[in-house]
Amino acid sequence: MGLLWGLNGPVASAQPSHTLHIRDGTVYVDGRPLADDQLPDSLDLRGVHARYRFLGIQRPVLELNGRLFAVEADGLTPTTEQEVREERRSVVLGGWAPGTSRRSASDTPASGAEQGRYLNEIQRSSRTLYKRLLRERRMERTARDLAHEIRLMPEGPERTTRIDTLRAMLADIFALKQANRRREIQRLQRQIRTLQRNLQRRAQMRDRMIARHLRRLIDSTRTR
Repeated sequence: MGLLWGLNGPVASAQPSHTLHIRDGTVYVDGRPLADDQLPDSLDLRGVHARYRFLGIQRPVLELNGRLFAVEADGLTPTTEQEVREERRSVVLGGWAPGTSRRSASDTPASGAEQGRYLNEIQRSSRTLYKRLLRERRMERTARDLAHEIRLMPEGPERTTRIDTLRAMLADIFALKQANRRREIQRLQRQIRTLQRNLQRRAQMRDRMIARHLRRLIDSTRTR
């Protein structure tokens, strides 16, 4: 469940709680489904499943498919980061709730498939490196979400604190990336040494390999 940030403390706790649920292409506000004419025509909710709760917020804003939408009494209305900053509306932390599919602009199907194949290969050869790479990707996603949240926050002590948190997070990510790249280089070096040994063995077995290949070619010709 996503939680919208807004008022804190006793004042917020005294405010009524509201929910927004997205399921099977339908948006429910406080359990009431929104009609098609209450949603932007360009909003694609296929594969999106999320649930949010907000307290004491006049006009919350959430992110869907990389775009911002304000939750109005009559539905969802597109909005911008500038409007959010000027009106100081509250925004969904992280922009997504568990179970929601997401894809960045640079994450094309081809690159995603290639990364998936690489991770599968790493998983088979080094479970430790596989876990470290997954951790690296999770930390990068968290940093991007925090940066997006900071961009939408008004100037003030809370924004400064979150920037400091992001700076420390980036330092941790950098250290992890450096260690992971060293491990990947070591893995590649081991693969190169194995290939070099195989190449030397082939050179030593040159005559036998040529003779075996010759017999196979001749035998296959006779059976035709």
